Amino acid sequence: MRRSCLIVLFVVVFPYFGRAQFGNESPIPYFRYSVSAGLGPTLMYGDLEKRQVGGAVYLRGNYFLTHGISLGLELQEGLLRGTDEDNVRKATNLYHAAILGVNFQPIKFLQDDHLRRIEYRESFGKRALNSVYIGAGVGALYSLQWEGQRNEKPTGPNNNNNTIPQGQLLLQGSRQGVSYLVNTNLGIEIPLHNLKPDLLDSYIWNLVVNGQLNFSLNDELDGYSGAYTGNEHDDVYGLFTVGVNLRF
Repeated sequence: MRRSCLIVLFVVVFPYFGRAQFGNESPIPYFRYSVSAGLGPTLMYGDLEKRQVGGAVYLRGNYFLTHGISLGLELQEGLLRGTDEDNVRKATNLYHAAILGVNFQPIKFLQDDHLRRIEYRESFGKRALNSVYIGAGVGALYSLQWEGQRNEKPTGPNNNNNTIPQGQLLLQGSRQGVSYLVNTNLGIEIPLHNLKPDLLDSYIWNLVVNGQLNFSLNDELDGYSGAYTGNEHDDVYGLFTVGVNLRF
């Protein structure tokens, strides 16, 4: 009888003991969905020495699997530009891109539920720091237009026994096509809200600052590819954006 009573007592008390030890954690995020939009400058790193500033806009939707971890789809439209030191070669790439990725907020992920609920009491700086995230993903970029040129020096007779004159413009690479990308990004969500408990069932706004690097799996972003002098680097482009984020 005494043993049975001890077993019943253990079964009843243990859940409360466990809750006291580990907190009443809820894996369900307060806000399941997030939509962000923004714009900013681009820089292309390829075979052209002078990196001219372009621009891009983006729209991103995220679904939060748990606190601090989300899956997202980002759509971009932008312009990549570059030229060489002598302004002999240049490229302009108007592009569409789609990137599927994962974002991870380490502090949000490691916080217990109680700290999340009283986060509105923290300073503005600490709330912003809690929202720092890193991300990675894969995607595809479709080039809409190339403006690529190279001034070809005289090389002697061609197949038609004609000399190629100096200053003739020759297009390199593809005018349009698909490049596959590996994406990395780092960002911070600056709160435009106070996160009081009465907002946890509503929606909140953030200012989002993000920097990303996109590594192309081919050498077509700058419009110069193939076996010719100067084609030495894989193509990468960077994008720095400022935008707004709605979580609901």
